Amino acid sequence: MAEDNILSDLFGESDSRKNVTIFLTFLVVIIIYHATVFWVVLQDEIRTKFDVDSFTIEFEETSLFSEESRIINNDETATIEFIAPNEMFDSHSGFGMLFVNVSYTETSGEVGDTCDTVSADLKPTGATADWSHGDNELSGMSSDCETISLMLYVFPGYDGNSVNVSGNNQQYWMDEWKDSTHGQGTFNLEIEVDVNGPATSFVPGVSDDNEEVTVTWEAVFFDTIVN
Repeated sequence: MAEDNILSDLFGESDSRKNVTIFLTFLVVIIIYHATVFWVVLQDEIRTKFDVDSFTIEFEETSLFSEESRIINNDETATIEFIAPNEMFDSHSGFGMLFVNVSYTETSGEVGDTCDTVSADLKPTGATADWSHGDNELSGMSSDCETISLMLYVFPGYDGNSVNVSGNNQQYWMDEWKDSTHGQGTFNLEIEVDVNGPATSFVPGVSDDNEEVTVTWEAVFFDTIVN
């Protein structure tokens, strides 16, 4: 048969067997070479081809403080305003958070006069911020001269803690955390005073009909660092 003749030609003669051996040896060398290139020489390139870059985003904070005192009459509601200066937006990545402290003491000077009741509300109007954040503290009240502390998240997603991200590049994440629109506008703090008169208020000339309240604003700006 023809097949038998071919096999006989290949393996029957010593020269033919030599040629087959050389061919098979060459074929094995080629296979080993390509396997070596694929698994050793190009191993790092092949592995990193599908890797995704990871980054750590950190924030360097700068606080701007502003203080204002106001005498507020009994049953009066006063509005105290705060506007962050433009230069803070120009020189930082963003406006991160806003802290407000409302402090007061009993200033009537009358004997036996207890602390008045003061309430404070940071109204979600006039300035852009993350007003719906679940950890905001927008209202507070004090009847014992304790400081009222409020807190507002301004830049969405910002809490001052570092963030780990994957994909894209450093410039992309720098741009993601740079926005001067958050915190623009006027923040409005409404303060109401309910005077608790002294026990001797029935005496002519003895009265307590107002309170001095001091408001301290702390605007926290941040700069983004991507590593």
